Amino acid sequence: MATQSCNATIRSVSDISHVNVRLGPGTHTEILDTIQVGASGLRVLEVEPDGRGVSVGGRVYQWLRLELPAGGTGWVRDDLVEIAGDCSVYGYGVLAIPIRAANLTRTDTEIEDERERKAAFSITSGFEGGGYATFQTYDAGIVSYGRFQCTLASGSLEQLLDLYLLRGRGFSADQLHDQFIERVRQKDELLRDDEGFKTLLLRLARDPDMQEAQNEYATTAFWNPVLRGSILPRAISTPLGQAFVFDTAIQHGNWGVERDYLRPAEQTFGAAIKSKLGENGLTEQQLLRKAAELRRDRLHMLAETKNLPGLRPRGDFWVRIIDDNDWDLQGDELGDIEIKEGRRVQVREP
Repeated sequence: MATQSCNATIRSVSDISHVNVRLGPGTHTEILDTIQVGASGLRVLEVEPDGRGVSVGGRVYQWLRLELPAGGTGWVRDDLVEIAGDCSVYGYGVLAIPIRAANLTRTDTEIEDERERKAAFSITSGFEGGGYATFQTYDAGIVSYGRFQCTLASGSLEQLLDLYLLRGRGFSADQLHDQFIERVRQKDELLRDDEGFKTLLLRLARDPDMQEAQNEYATTAFWNPVLRGSILPRAISTPLGQAFVFDTAIQHGNWGVERDYLRPAEQTFGAAIKSKLGENGLTEQQLLRKAAELRRDRLHMLAETKNLPGLRPRGDFWVRIIDDNDWDLQGDELGDIEIKEGRRVQVREP
C-alpha cells in the first residue's frame, strides 16, 4: 500500500468563506492570495513556527507552506487547516483522519516522558478492551475492535483501518483493502456476523503495524487533542492527572472532558475556565478530585438508569487512586495497579 502524503484541508472558521495565503510564516508577511474554505488535497511542503513568535494560550502558532490549487505555494496558519496522511517529517506522525493542525503537538514540543502516555494507554485499554485483538459485536457499535474499541457505527473503526493501510503490507493488508474496507466505509451491518472479517481482524492484531496503528489512532484522535486543549493550558503535570483526562476523553469525547468535568469542576471553585493551576488558587489535586467525583456520580447514574453496572468500576477507580495519592502512577511493588476487580495493569514500566 502506498503511503499517503501529508495533505491539508482549509477548515471552516466562523462564517468566513476564504482564508489568506501569506508569503511567509506570519501575518506580518504579504498576502499572496486567498483560498476557499473546504479546499482539500493541498500538499504540505514545510512547517515553521510563527516568524515573530506570535502565540495564543502559550502556544506559538505554526504555519504550513501548501501547494496551492492554481499552482505555486503559500503559507497558512495551523488553526485554519486540518491535515492527514504521513506527516511524520513535520513532527505530526501518521494521521489516519483529518485533525486540526493547531490541536496536534509536534515532536519537538511533546511531553518528553513517554511513560506518561503509555501508562495512560495501559489504564484505558484495560477498561475499553484490554488487548489489540479485543473483538465484540454485541452492542450498538456493531463491530468493536482493538485495545480502545474502535467501532463500525461511529466511524472510528474506518479511521483505524485507514491508518493501518497507510503502513500495512502483505496478503492480509491486501485482503482488508480489496474485500472489506469499502463495506467498513458503508457501515455494513452484515459485518457483525462476517466470520471472514472477524478472522482477518484477529490475525491483523498480531501485526506490529496494526498495533502501532491502534496506538497512533489513540494518540492523534485523543491524546494530542486533550494535551493541547485541556492538559497544557491548565498545566496538568502529573501522570495520574494526564491519564485521567485521556481516559475521560476516550469514554466521553474530547469535548465531553471540558463540558462535563473540567469546566464544572473549575466553576465549583470559582476559578476561570482553563486557567493555570497554581495561578488560579487551585492545586491539580483539588481540580482533578472534583472532576473525578463528578464523573463517578454521572457513571453511577448512567449505570442505574441504563442498567449498565459495568460503568461503576471506572468511575470508582479514578476517585480511589486520587485518594491514594499515587499521582506519579508508581503502583504496587511490581508497578501494577488494580483498575477493577480481577484486572491489574502495569503503569511503572508500561
